[in-house]
Amino acid sequence: MADGQVRAEKAVKHASSLLILAALAFFAPAAEAQDCKLTRFSSLPMSTLSDGRIALPVSIDGHGASFLVDTGGISATMSRPLANEIGKEPKPFRRGLIGVGGEVLSNAIHADDFALGGMHGKDILVFIDERIGGAGMDGTLAPEMMHHFDVDFDFRQGTVSFFSQDHCPGKVVYWTKTGAIVIPMDVQPNGKIRIPITVDGNKVMAFLDTGSVTSFVSMGRAYNLGVTKDSKYLKVKRVYGYKDRYKEYDYPFKTLSLDGLTVNNPHITIMSDETLSGMENDLILGNSFLRQLHIYVAYKEEKLYITSAAAE
Repeated sequence: MADGQVRAEKAVKHASSLLILAALAFFAPAAEAQDCKLTRFSSLPMSTLSDGRIALPVSIDGHGASFLVDTGGISATMSRPLANEIGKEPKPFRRGLIGVGGEVLSNAIHADDFALGGMHGKDILVFIDERIGGAGMDGTLAPEMMHHFDVDFDFRQGTVSFFSQDHCPGKVVYWTKTGAIVIPMDVQPNGKIRIPITVDGNKVMAFLDTGSVTSFVSMGRAYNLGVTKDSKYLKVKRVYGYKDRYKEYDYPFKTLSLDGLTVNNPHITIMSDETLSGMENDLILGNSFLRQLHIYVAYKEEKLYITSAAAE
């Protein structure tokens, strides 16, 4: 999600069935019996978009493309120009998605072959988002595919790797011998990830969203962080919309901690409640913060393994 935009992305009625269908169609090589060894299916190079978010090379029906990695999304999306290039005519789908800003994504294609490196999925549903195109991004990769693997974000090496979930619990930290922080995560039915964090001593839940440029929180939720509209150091950063209805604020937060790993002076934009109407009432941890970390997402274990990005 672009900075300052509203994320209202959620499935409409019965959309979970779409995710199941897509997941069943996505195959990877079978892992060995559980022997505590990690099985890496694929490792893909990150490309950095102009706004700092990351994209991966994918192949759809033999056509190469660049897809944004969006842990805060739901279903895969793509641009209409890419659909045209592939030779697929988008068709109305009986159940669409509500996208960023409330726009309904109601047209989709079925990709005969969707490849992430050596992993191939057959008959994968991909929604058409008319706003996607250019700036190095042809589509988005969402949890419907990712949550059937362990996903490793190595910002130091510039790779995203997909591992088998068939391994001994907790035996995943391969990149350092100094240990990692282990954080329990709440995996939502739509695949989104929530974790407990602490901001200036206040405990809140946060969504991990690599599709968001920065971290942000609603004014209503900022109250739980000790911030109100009358706070001395709260500054208006941006005003927009009809009759200046929407506002964004800066506030000098001091610390953001994940179970002992602390970042000083985190940048968290506060948005007016009207701006974020319809989205989850939690803090969003965006890409500008997440890329300071090495993050191993163990969806099946429902745990997050984290070190600093520079850990060796």
